[in-house]
Amino acid sequence: MTIQTIYRSCPTCEASCGLVMEVDQQENKVLSIKGDPENHRSRGYVCAKSQAFRYIYEDPERLTSPVKKVDGRWQDISWEEALAETAQRLVDIRDRHGKDAIAMYYGNPNGHNFSTQIYTQMFITLLNTERFFSAGSVDQQPKNLSCELLYGNGWVFPIPDVDHSDFFVCMGGNPMVSQGSLMSAPDIESRLKGIQQRGGKVVVIDPRRTETADIADQHLFIRPGTDAFLLMAFVNELFATDRVSPGRLQAFTDGIAKLESLSAPYTPEAVAAITGVPADRLRQLVDDFCNASAPVLYGRIGLCTQQFGTLASWLVDVVNILTGRLDARGGAMFPRPATAHNDPASAPPELGYNRWQSKARGFPEYMGMLPASLMAEEMELQGEHQVRALITVAGNPVLSVPNGKRIHAAMDKLEFVVAFDFYINETTSQADIIIPSTTQLEHSNYDFLFSATCVRNFAQYSPPTFDPPDGALEQYQILNEVTARMNGMTRADLEAMMLDGLIDQLLSNAPDLSHLPAEDIKQQTAEHEGPERLLDIMLRAGPYGDKFGGEGLTLAQLKAAPHGIDLGPLEPRLPELLATPNKRINIVPDVITSDIPRLQAALDKGPSEHMLLIGRRHIRDMNSWLHNLTHYARGKNRCTLLINPQDAKRIGLTDSGKAKISSRVGEFEAEVTISDSIMPGVVSLPHGFGHIHRNTQQSVATTLAPGVSANDLVDDNEMDMPSGTSVVNGVPVTIVKATAH
Repeated sequence: MTIQTIYRSCPTCEASCGLVMEVDQQENKVLSIKGDPENHRSRGYVCAKSQAFRYIYEDPERLTSPVKKVDGRWQDISWEEALAETAQRLVDIRDRHGKDAIAMYYGNPNGHNFSTQIYTQMFITLLNTERFFSAGSVDQQPKNLSCELLYGNGWVFPIPDVDHSDFFVCMGGNPMVSQGSLMSAPDIESRLKGIQQRGGKVVVIDPRRTETADIADQHLFIRPGTDAFLLMAFVNELFATDRVSPGRLQAFTDGIAKLESLSAPYTPEAVAAITGVPADRLRQLVDDFCNASAPVLYGRIGLCTQQFGTLASWLVDVVNILTGRLDARGGAMFPRPATAHNDPASAPPELGYNRWQSKARGFPEYMGMLPASLMAEEMELQGEHQVRALITVAGNPVLSVPNGKRIHAAMDKLEFVVAFDFYINETTSQADIIIPSTTQLEHSNYDFLFSATCVRNFAQYSPPTFDPPDGALEQYQILNEVTARMNGMTRADLEAMMLDGLIDQLLSNAPDLSHLPAEDIKQQTAEHEGPERLLDIMLRAGPYGDKFGGEGLTLAQLKAAPHGIDLGPLEPRLPELLATPNKRINIVPDVITSDIPRLQAALDKGPSEHMLLIGRRHIRDMNSWLHNLTHYARGKNRCTLLINPQDAKRIGLTDSGKAKISSRVGEFEAEVTISDSIMPGVVSLPHGFGHIHRNTQQSVATTLAPGVSANDLVDDNEMDMPSGTSVVNGVPVTIVKATAH
C-alpha cells in the first residue's frame, strides 16, 4: 500500500471547502476525506457532501467508456466510434436542416469544473445553435439579468460580507443547507452565529421555517412569489421615513427619484394581504435594518425562481443601494477573483438580450440561451423549424426542468440524442450515444466560478488524484473533439485557437500588458498545457499576478500552496468595476421597470386562493446528482410533502399518510409530513427526485430514493417574463387525501 496525502477543495457545492485526502495510489482507492484544518476559509469544516465525489468515483454503475443503443440495448463502443459517429450525425442533421435543428442542454455540474467552463464558450460559438438551454433558467438567471443591467456584467454579483455584518436579512435562501449560494461561505453556521456574537441579528423571510431560520433571531413567513411586493414596500418605507441614504453611491447612481414614484403604490398596508407580512412587522424590519451599523440584504433561489424573479432580484440590490450598503464593509460587496474574470472589459458590452427568439412562441433569448421551460415545446415543433438532435452536457432536464415528463416524451421523436455524461439517468437513457467524462478525482480543478461568489477572496488548485483509464477524456476534451470533427479541424487546432484568443483578449483589455508580445506569454507558460496553461495565463495577468515578469501569483506558486492562498477580505470596487456606460448605475433600467405593470396587476388581483407549492433541499442532496450513492440515498424518506397542521386537518391528511397533489400539468401521490415549519396555505416538495423512469441504470436511486419529481407539477408555460426563469416556487396546486389502493 502506497499512501499519499492530497489537499484540494471540495467540488460538490459552492462553498469549496478545503479537504485533506488519504489515498492508496496503487489500488486507486480513497482511504479517507476530512476537512483541512489549515485551509484559511473552511478551517477544517466539511459537510456531508464532502464525500460525494469519492462515492461517484467508486460507483459501479458509473460509465467509464462510451455506449451506444442498438435495438434498445446498450453496447460498449470505442472512443473513436463514439466521437466519429456523434460528429457525423450532428453534421448530417446540420447540413440537411440548419444549425438550429440541433438543441443543447447544459447542466449544473459543469459549474464545478474549471476546464469545462473555460472551453464551453468555444463549443457553443462553433455549434452556433439558437436552441441552447441551461440549468441557469431554473436557477440564478434573474440575478444575472438584474446585475447586467445595474453593473454591466451578468456575472458580477454583490456578495454579503457576512464576516463583518451586524444585521443579515436572508430572503429565499437556506445557507445552512446550501453553505451559501451566490454567497460561497464554508461553515456558514459559524459565520451567522458570529454576527450574533458581535451583538447583531439574523432575520429570515421565507414561506418555511428553514434550517437557517432555526438559528436566526427572527423569522417572518411570506407567501411564495410575493417577495417583490414586500421589497417594493421596503423601498416605499425608506422614502416615506426619509431613510434613503446611498452615501458615496449617489455620485454615480441615476434614477433614484424615479424609484420613489414607482414604489408609491406599495405601502406596507397595501402589500400585507398578498404577502402575509403585517405592515407593522415590515416597518419594524425596515427600522431595524436602518438602525444597524452594517446591515445587508441577501436574496437567493426562492426569489429567482418565482413569477417576479427579476423584479425581486433587482429590488434586493435596490435596497442595498438606497441604504448605502452596496460595496460597503459588512454590506453586499464584490469579490476580486485571481483570474480577473469579473473585471470590466475595455469597452462596455452590449446587453445580450432578445437578439433572437424561440421558434414556438417568440420568447426572447438572454445570454445566448432560451428558457429551459421551452425545451419540450421547441422539440415538439414540426415543420421547417423542427429540432432533430439534442446534446446534453452533464444535465438531467427530465428531472430538473418543469414538466420533465413532456421533455422525456419529446426526446423520443428526435433523430439523434447524444449525452456527455457518466450516468444512464432519466434523460441520458433516451440517448443514442453516451460519452462519459472523467470524474473530479481524475483531473485537476480550480474554483473558477466560486472565486467570484466568495465571502473572502481566495485561490486554490486541486490536483488530480488518480490517473484516468486509458483513452478516457475530460469533459472539455469531449467538447473539443466533437467540435473539431464537426468543423474539419483537430482538437489541437481548437486548443491553439483558445490559447491565441485568450492572449489577444488579455492584451486588448489590460493596458499594463499591452507591451508584451504574445509569443513571450506563450513561452513563459509553456510548462503547462491545456486548461492549466490558460489558468496560468489568467492568474499571471490577474490582479494578484506577476504580469509575466514581476512579483506575484502564478500557477506554479498556487500548486506549491496546497491549502490554498488567502487573498484577503472583500474590498470596495466601485465605480471602477462597473462595465456600464460612463461607469454609472442606472437603478431603474427599462427592461426591469417595464415589468412593474405586471406586478401591479397581480397586486390588484390579490392573493391566490390555491395552495402554493415551493421546493426545499436537504444537506445530503445536490439536485439529482447524489441519489445513486447509497450513503446519501439511504435512511428516512426525504421526498415528502410538507404541510401545515391546519391544512392537514382541513384536508384530512395524517402524518406519514398519502396525499394526492395535482396542478394544471400533472398529478401524483406523495408521503405526508405535517409540520408547523411551513406556513398555512403552502406545501413543499424537495427538488431532484422522481427516479421512476424505466431503462435507467441507477439501481440505488430507483430502489432507495425514487420519490416524485416536483417539477412534474410545475407549469412550463409560467415564467418570470424578463428573464425566462421557470416559476418553480409558488406553483398553484390542489391537495386531497389519497384513496387507498
